[in-house]
Amino acid sequence: MFPIGKNWKTLSAMALALGSLPSIARADLARQHQSFDRMMLPGGRAAMMGGAYTALSNDPSGLFYNPAGIAQGKQNQVSLNTWSTNRSEVVFKEAVKGQDFTETSSTFFGGFAGGVFHKKWFTLGYVIATLDKRNINQDDYFQDISDEAGQARDFTRIHQESNSYDLFGASVAFHLGKSWSLGIAGFYYDRNIEAMDYQQVLFNGGQVLVQESKVRVSNQGFHGSGGLHYHGDNISIGLSVRVGEPVLNKGSLNYNSVTHAVADTIPEVVNYSSDDYEIDTEIIPNIYRLGFAFHPAQGILVSTDLSYSAPVAVDNGSPDRLGTWNYALGVETGFTHWRLMLGIFTNNSTFPKIKGDESNQTAHLNYVGKTIGTAILTKSFDLQIGFIRQDGRGTAQIVAGATANQKVEATTENILLSWTFKL
Repeated sequence: MFPIGKNWKTLSAMALALGSLPSIARADLARQHQSFDRMMLPGGRAAMMGGAYTALSNDPSGLFYNPAGIAQGKQNQVSLNTWSTNRSEVVFKEAVKGQDFTETSSTFFGGFAGGVFHKKWFTLGYVIATLDKRNINQDDYFQDISDEAGQARDFTRIHQESNSYDLFGASVAFHLGKSWSLGIAGFYYDRNIEAMDYQQVLFNGGQVLVQESKVRVSNQGFHGSGGLHYHGDNISIGLSVRVGEPVLNKGSLNYNSVTHAVADTIPEVVNYSSDDYEIDTEIIPNIYRLGFAFHPAQGILVSTDLSYSAPVAVDNGSPDRLGTWNYALGVETGFTHWRLMLGIFTNNSTFPKIKGDESNQTAHLNYVGKTIGTAILTKSFDLQIGFIRQDGRGTAQIVAGATANQKVEATTENILLSWTFKL
């Protein structure tokens, strides 16, 4: 582990390639999060029912799940997630010397705002939503890794990363008789990533290698969706499709490294900077949703959701996106002025599973989420409080150039407070 050469050329190559240093190689969270559809569940009631909302969608969050459903509401509404906190932890097991890499994030933000306004034969809506918001930190120090000459003795890695993924848009839904409606929606999205990575290796014999990189990425484009909704006396059925088109992809990179071939010598310094950093274009699979909801008894609502993320063949260095199924089940029960909501859902990665004979593969994690929430309903507003937890398991390759796999365990938790005002 960590072999070191005896000349400047070997050290320089190591500084540039980092082929023998532990680093998040194509397994960084910024890229990993692009493979999920449900890192954040927009809305209040919709989120607390695990996202099983395609067959309901009768409030402002319906623009995201099924724009046709907003026509089935009875009152004009404005919704706000006035308080939303997100905490996440991703642990790469036994990364160095049997010890873990741990990346944590804690953020506070407003996650959703929207409104619907009913006219005689159509309904208008708007939405502003946050689909990802993370400030990721890692600060690990490993010492006494090896006592062999030329091998790494101590290793330090500091990683900081900020991700945001926001969209805003509008929709219109048309009434097709008493029970049917048809809706379309358009959104503009904005994803931004800023990451800093610092690594330092101290070798037995006095050699030192230090590298620091800073990356900024901006992706912008459009989402479009359309849906069909049926609302009967005891059942509701919803069908929707979402497509996307990237518009702007840009990034910048700053890289610096310092190498000491032996102690007390003049270091070799490498500096690289680019404002035209070649980054992957945002990959947006088509997502198809089918939902079914029914009232088996007075005061009980059961809603189910099935979604499919279509495969995408990618030729720009990023992994292909696989066809991926996700499921959700939500239950709502209660009385006239109080509701209890429970949900369970899957959030599977569209990235391929890691193969044993290849290196530098992107991490593959699958999540299972659970939700619980309660609501107080009045004539003028609804107040909803909920908790969402996702637990993920998977594999990664965090040693660049190596085929060894590491197990990954991940957890995300979201607490939200949501208001819906009835106009």
